[in-house]
Amino acid sequence: MNPITTALLGLSVADAIGVPVEFQTRQQLYENPVTDIRGYGTYNQPPGYFSDDSSLAFGLAESLATGKFDLVDQAKRLINYKEHGYWTPEGQIFDIGMTTRQSIDKLQGLLRDGREADLPGLHESARESDNGNGALMRIFPLYAYLRDKPVAEWMAPIWQHSALTHGHIRSACCCFLYLRFCAHLINKEAKEKALEFARRELLDFLMAANLPVEELDTLATLIKADFSTLARTQVQGSGYVVECLEAALWCLFNAENYRDTVLGAVNLGRDTDTTACVAGAPAALLYGVDSIPANWLAALARREDIIELGDRLEKAWPV
Repeated sequence: MNPITTALLGLSVADAIGVPVEFQTRQQLYENPVTDIRGYGTYNQPPGYFSDDSSLAFGLAESLATGKFDLVDQAKRLINYKEHGYWTPEGQIFDIGMTTRQSIDKLQGLLRDGREADLPGLHESARESDNGNGALMRIFPLYAYLRDKPVAEWMAPIWQHSALTHGHIRSACCCFLYLRFCAHLINKEAKEKALEFARRELLDFLMAANLPVEELDTLATLIKADFSTLARTQVQGSGYVVECLEAALWCLFNAENYRDTVLGAVNLGRDTDTTACVAGAPAALLYGVDSIPANWLAALARREDIIELGDRLEKAWPV
């Protein structure tokens, strides 16, 4: 199976494992840990139903599968999700983040007023509060478009897409580090080397961009920490983009297979589906689609549709 399809399955299965226990605390999950696929719970959804994390990633994948990087089309698919349940398991929304919802409302207004030309500059009005994990969770499909481009050309489209909902430079940096990490995994680097290379590439950008020291400080753990020795108490499965990526990386560096990576993410508590989703794509890339437990994959809603989408996206941007 090609790596794009593998990653889409990896992120959506992981998302579905986290959905039933979203917002539970770490203590609650310590007392009743997730050890296998469940259903119902927080949103009363059947086993294998994925959330907005996967739906919005699939919307981006559909846009890119047309063979174009088109911000207007990407924005329309975000709107289609909010208004019509596009790429949800059953055409109905049961979960959407507040910042994402508000940002999509803004996109609707821009398109309604014929201001499509404003989309590439949305990041210019971003606030520090625009640092939820709603762009990070859906960003993986952009790898297909970027994979044959020089590293120096990756940040601009990443930031443009992220800024449709989360325009702050911090969100873009997290998305960049994540995608470069995934790219190195696809190139068969060990996870330690993959993160080392991705960190070096992010630092190159940060030095060139001459960001304030305070902004660099917020990324210090992502850039420097040894996640294999970091204590579990030092990571948070929160909705803040930096903490979300830290938690996902911690899970990847403290497990040796897909199952344990995903369960580790879910049992951190709080934003369980998104932490798992962000960890799930690189975990599948590391260990292969066969590492996803068969009963998890069998229960995944719209599994065949996801495979077909991944294969179309793979073919749309050949290396």
